[in-house]
Amino acid sequence: MPVFEYKALSADSKREKGLMEGDSERQVRQALRDKGLTPLSLKAVDKAATDKNGEHQAWLKRKISTADLSLITRQLATLLQAGMPLTQSLQSVAVQAESRMMQRFLTSVHSQVAQGYSLAQALAQTPFSVGQDYMATIHAGEESGHLEAVLSRLADTIEQQERLRKKVQGALIYPMMMVVVAIAIVFFLMAYVVPKVVTVFDNMSQTLPPLTQGMLTVSDFVQNQTWLILFSLLALVLGFKWLMRFEKWKFRWHNLLLNTPLLKKFLIYNAVAKWSRTLGVLVASGVPVKTALHISSQVMTHLPLRQRVLELEESVRKGQALSQAMKDSRVFPPLLLNLVQTGENSGQLDEMLLKGASHYEYQVETSAATLVSLLEPLLIITMGGVVLMIVLAIMLPIFEMNQMLG
Repeated sequence: MPVFEYKALSADSKREKGLMEGDSERQVRQALRDKGLTPLSLKAVDKAATDKNGEHQAWLKRKISTADLSLITRQLATLLQAGMPLTQSLQSVAVQAESRMMQRFLTSVHSQVAQGYSLAQALAQTPFSVGQDYMATIHAGEESGHLEAVLSRLADTIEQQERLRKKVQGALIYPMMMVVVAIAIVFFLMAYVVPKVVTVFDNMSQTLPPLTQGMLTVSDFVQNQTWLILFSLLALVLGFKWLMRFEKWKFRWHNLLLNTPLLKKFLIYNAVAKWSRTLGVLVASGVPVKTALHISSQVMTHLPLRQRVLELEESVRKGQALSQAMKDSRVFPPLLLNLVQTGENSGQLDEMLLKGASHYEYQVETSAATLVSLLEPLLIITMGGVVLMIVLAIMLPIFEMNQMLG
């Protein structure tokens, strides 16, 4: 059943907005009148995001944020566990949604489910993106008949990943602010302070020290070519983004990051934690290991690691044990290898993967704190060195003047 976004006037002349399902605009207008509302405008929600064949184009889909996805997943799981039917649960969550986008998303899903589609199929047909791993896990829950348990497990996973992401971002905010402030201070010194200070050296007959001459050259360049510098920085950022559209260059960049000494351990632990938790949830939801490996590869944002997971999938399809295939890839940490091997032997692979995920999520937090503790003094020393060079460049000619007067 189509979904319409309406604007209407109430009996007391107040404007109201909302979403309503109906077979046609005429039916929706009549339903609004029955509620005592005067319809002003109607707009089909899905029309702008549907192509001529009626299928949603992937590139038009808007991504649902992790925080919103976590909230609605938890709400759906709670309502289903309380015995409420899926269609009624979706409608209830849609009414409680705070943002217009989430109302559209949930109403669209409810409309599809009401027509007889499964929840996974409805998610695939909406003009919003929730991720292949999310839809595959829900599909597995529907197939197994334990959708509410799977949704609850999914909510736990999303919440944990969101919590970890916020902690990592919070840890990196201070170093990033230091970098921005340091660049701004140096730019201000070179563009405004240095030129005024060194004017006293203009009438000096002796040759200025090389450090001072170099600083004046840089200062002149910053003053006269400010727009060129800004344009070059913008071109550099846009050029980098353009190159990242090509898989070859993106692979090289990711490979460089994964081989950077300070970042390597942090990036691998972060990727392994997300992958282990996703794979564990998929396996626990009844998804075959081969299929789960393919789906879980999507959470590997770094292409070299995603390639290794896809190679794992191929090895497992050929009959190799998952633990042995992971060992041969030479990417996964030893503890996770031992946990996976134990899980395969005991038939508790999903539990061992989730235990490994919890361990490496803690390691990511620790690594982030360690990385920040190393970056902070490094940034302070670098900033101090730059300021020291500027001060020396100004003071050296003054020392020479004092020697001449002496």
